[in-house]
Amino acid sequence: MTEDIARADTRETARRYAILAYGSFGTMLDVGLMVLGSLLVGLAISVVLAGFDLVNVIQDLSTGAMLASSLVLTVIGLFCVGVAAEGPLGRGRHLVGFKLWEIGLGRIIAVFVVGLMFLLVHGLVDGPVAGLPVPITTGVDGIRAVGVAGMTVMPLIGVPVSLAARWYSDGPVWLRSADIPIMFVVWAVATMAIVS
Repeated sequence: MTEDIARADTRETARRYAILAYGSFGTMLDVGLMVLGSLLVGLAISVVLAGFDLVNVIQDLSTGAMLASSLVLTVIGLFCVGVAAEGPLGRGRHLVGFKLWEIGLGRIIAVFVVGLMFLLVHGLVDGPVAGLPVPITTGVDGIRAVGVAGMTVMPLIGVPVSLAARWYSDGPVWLRSADIPIMFVVWAVATMAIVS
């Protein structure tokens, strides 16, 4: 009898932490995809502006190469944003029954794994795109920057700051639900600092 109770408790604990892992991983993957998509779309806009000589960020590329690069970056960036929009973004703030430290630990582990995944994707696509125009290779460098920021800055700054906002119960109501936007802003700023 006690063996059955212990087995049921073990199953319930495993199920509980599987829910935490799924919610944390889904949230961090979606935030990372939003950061990458925003970076690529922003890069595409700057390439188009450079193609029309409105800004001077890229030199020595034909107008056709700039427009083609911009199209590729826009499609990939919007695909990343679309996947994040359809995914479980925001599920992390609906994790009910978990302590704040459990959510924090789950997100830290998840963002490290997501950052590692971005670095693996960068390793796969870096070689094949080596001869393509500069905007494309810059976009691939952006994938690496998202991964590095996810593995370094997010566990140290992004997740703790977002949890502090979630924990601060005396603040305004919007602050308690601002943990996802806070993580997005920290990850995006860190990524831009690494890319520059």
